[in-house]
Amino acid sequence: MAEQIEGRVSSAVDAWLRWLPRWHIGTARGRTRPCRVCLGSPVATAAGFDHDVPHAVQHALLNRMRQIVDDDVDEYTARNLPLVTRELRLAEAQEARGYRPEQGLDPEFQGLDLDPEPEPGQPFLFTLAGLAGMPPDDGLVPPDPSVAGGEPAGPITEPDVGAASFDIDDLDGWLLPPDSATPVDALPPDAPDPVTRSEHQPEPEPAPRAESEPEPEYSDEAKAALRHEITLAGDHAEAVGTSLCLALVQHRPRIAEAIDRLVAPQVDELLAELSRALEQPRSR
Repeated sequence: MAEQIEGRVSSAVDAWLRWLPRWHIGTARGRTRPCRVCLGSPVATAAGFDHDVPHAVQHALLNRMRQIVDDDVDEYTARNLPLVTRELRLAEAQEARGYRPEQGLDPEFQGLDLDPEPEPGQPFLFTLAGLAGMPPDDGLVPPDPSVAGGEPAGPITEPDVGAASFDIDDLDGWLLPPDSATPVDALPPDAPDPVTRSEHQPEPEPAPRAESEPEPEYSDEAKAALRHEITLAGDHAEAVGTSLCLALVQHRPRIAEAIDRLVAPQVDELLAELSRALEQPRSR
């Protein structure tokens, strides 16, 4: 594993060195909160970064290092930890469920109107009340063939890019004020008459929705096994992080040379410009 991590770290440092000449201190922007990736990171210490290195320069390298750890842990989890893999897929399915504006409201918001009063001539592209009237999305995620026991849900077809693309100008004439009804002459020529359809044609029955997967119930033995797999995943992530830091230390001379050549002159120039712009203190 150490040799594989060393190769990935070397490739990531090479990519960072190719990016660094394109960075300019004028592209920096202020932050309102500390960066969770860079603050107190042992990877920054292994790279030899100090407090004088701009955050954008540090973050570009540390984010590549974090991606190496995440990819390795994901591969290890999918290969050796089936219970953790199943929990991750259930979490993805839960996040994929459609937004339900009428659910999860705090008590002080329950009973209030979801949408503001419509303004004449100001159309709504969508309303929360309209979203609440839509059928819920079960958010089912197809099984992963790479996981043991997983079977693909069906034949994989290429997406129809031409059918999915549209021009925003095609919406001209279809945006209506929220307080106006849809006129019949605004419908496409090939659309059926809504009055005729309601009188002579029955409404199509909605397609049956797939039942969502029930919430799993675990026994004490299953919970203990899941905790054990989570511990194994944490231990593996720590081992990968240690190997990554040891491999990154070997690239300190390259990183320091690039900082001194490309970053330090920009910082010195910015400080010199700032000192020239400051006013001299008034003498009493």
